[in-house]
Amino acid sequence: MRRIAPVLAILALLTLSACYKPKSEGKPLGSADNPLVMAFVPSTEAQKVLDSGDQLAAMLTERTGLHIKTLMASSYEGIVAAMGVGKVHVAWLPPMAYLFAHQRNGDRAALEVVRHGKPTYRGQIVVLADSPMHNVADLKGKRVAFAEQASASGHLYPRTLMLENGVDPERDLSGFTFAGSHDGALIALLKGSTDAACCFDDARTKLSESSFPDIMQKTRVLAYTPDIPADNVTLAAALSPELSTKITNALLAIAGDTQGKEVLMDLYEVEGLVPAADSDYDPVRKMAELLHLNIEEEAKKLK
Repeated sequence: MRRIAPVLAILALLTLSACYKPKSEGKPLGSADNPLVMAFVPSTEAQKVLDSGDQLAAMLTERTGLHIKTLMASSYEGIVAAMGVGKVHVAWLPPMAYLFAHQRNGDRAALEVVRHGKPTYRGQIVVLADSPMHNVADLKGKRVAFAEQASASGHLYPRTLMLENGVDPERDLSGFTFAGSHDGALIALLKGSTDAACCFDDARTKLSESSFPDIMQKTRVLAYTPDIPADNVTLAAALSPELSTKITNALLAIAGDTQGKEVLMDLYEVEGLVPAADSDYDPVRKMAELLHLNIEEEAKKLK
């Protein structure tokens, strides 16, 4: 198992075949001369993701006999492009990036990640404990802090929930901001610069364990969003059924192993893996349609 350096790795992969005839030509995929490539984006500590990704690749090699390289990419857009030309075969993607990969290449969801015991999560709208607001419609005329523009739980799903309850953020709020993070939205609420904060369920826990120990007493949840499908392991459309089955079964076995659980937790705080289907991501498609979102453009915003 070898690692592809993160700097300009995607560019190198996409241009390699244009420079010279690769020695992998005619070699079976998964062989030493034509290894499978598994890609990640460092949404947490880059070195931690690198190390965990390498360990996971080694475990996959041990269970399947396939040679696997790990790739650290700077963007999900780059990973999707590389999958489309056969330079990446396995990728760990968030929902919007997956929809882009499926739409552009026909790539398919194989496994969904499990966190907090479920392969789904949800967003929430939080207000101060003594707020006069009691339902989503009460947000009319108020100020709202979203987490980040591309965040499903901290913006897109809460925004959809508002629209479904007759509140158009553009027209009916007195103003809204993007705080830059889930913590930032909650801190804006606590400091009085907004009337409501949108974040994942329950982002308050982290703050209660650090600088805001009384946040649970000072705030309450006004509303929860519907369930949001979690990140997934996506397989390239061109990957054969035999290789797809090998990789999927091996990852499931690793997720059930003690050492494997530790590696997945270090990688992306993953507790487990369950089989996934493309239809699991239909709620995200419906949300994008309601908000008139361009899936490709939204995927490009992801970090």
